[in-house]
Amino acid sequence: MKLCNAWSLPDNPPSHPDCFVILSYAVKNAFTPTRPTRAEIELAYAWWRRFPHAKLIMSTGDNQGLGTTNARVMANYAVSLGIPREYIIEEDRSRNTYENLVFTAKIVQAGLFRQPTLVTLDLYTRRAVEIARKVGWVDFYWLSAFAQGEPAYGYKWLQTSSRTTIFCYEVLASVFCKLARWA
Repeated sequence: MKLCNAWSLPDNPPSHPDCFVILSYAVKNAFTPTRPTRAEIELAYAWWRRFPHAKLIMSTGDNQGLGTTNARVMANYAVSLGIPREYIIEEDRSRNTYENLVFTAKIVQAGLFRQPTLVTLDLYTRRAVEIARKVGWVDFYWLSAFAQGEPAYGYKWLQTSSRTTIFCYEVLASVFCKLARWA
């Protein structure tokens, strides 16, 4: 879809990343991330293998009403790929992208990370980067993962069900973020 490609923001890869910030793009259930979220974690894992000293910050609370946080579901998936639990930090309070970036910035600052790197779905990168800049992130990097959509649990079902619905959601979410002055 050419429109989706025009929407995507080119990557800004780090030279020596010390932490990867993975923002959840929803989970299927209390045990399984959606394809978009798995793609983000797998991209972070590929980079982590090159920079195994780096931490991974899984960011999102229980915004889908599953009784567990998206961060926990994501962390468990990362461990299943081979990342040791001690390299994973869970930001488990956020319920939206704005909160993801505000709460995660505090973890980045406390950990004295010098090259924080956002890892997002390609269609989500533009909005995440805009919000990060608005809430005060400086000297940060980003990487984008590609994935097909897949229905998520609950109200996020339609948002994540296909590349087309993800794209439409991201356009609308970007408008909302500008109106809410998050971006």
